[in-house]
Amino acid sequence: MRSAEERYRHGDLDFETAVREATGADIGREFFARILHDLTTPDRAGLALSEHDSTLLAEAGFVTDPAAATAARLDRDIRMQYLVQRSLPLPDAAERLGVSTARIRQRLTEGTLWAFTSGQGRLLPSAQFTATGAVPHIDKVLPLLAKDLHPLTVQSLLTQPQPSLIVEGRPVSIARWLTGSAGTAEEIEQAADVITAATWESA
Repeated sequence: MRSAEERYRHGDLDFETAVREATGADIGREFFARILHDLTTPDRAGLALSEHDSTLLAEAGFVTDPAAATAARLDRDIRMQYLVQRSLPLPDAAERLGVSTARIRQRLTEGTLWAFTSGQGRLLPSAQFTATGAVPHIDKVLPLLAKDLHPLTVQSLLTQPQPSLIVEGRPVSIARWLTGSAGTAEEIEQAADVITAATWESA
């Protein structure tokens, strides 16, 4: 079967459907309307990038390329849509952990669970959960997260391989590291060091 890109190039898919199929995210027309709005804003203020995105573009030599800025914005927005759709609302998180929603709110206040606010209310990203509960020992490292980190930064921090966390010769994510660890003080400290470093970098 041909890829979504190939079928789009041959006119067999419209752009919305191709992006939806390629990303697996249920992206609607309103999302693309916002992108069009940003592209047609006279002062292009809507294309303002985060400091992280701007740095990446500058390092790649695209700092004056509007197309590159648009692509970076589109990539970020799609990843955010994906995160929203795969995160748990409070009742679902409570069911996953076998506790009340009041307990979930308490843990959010304590910082032992992580949530962000979207148009759907407060959502808890699935990276901190297993199929039957919370990632082991996650409550010991989440309180170290800076409160102003962007949700995508936190998601990446928990799910992307980290050079200092090695299992069987390969870097693993914080979530994978904690899931496979015995929870020793040294193992927890290694994961905590990754989060602390990220917090310093964002300051």
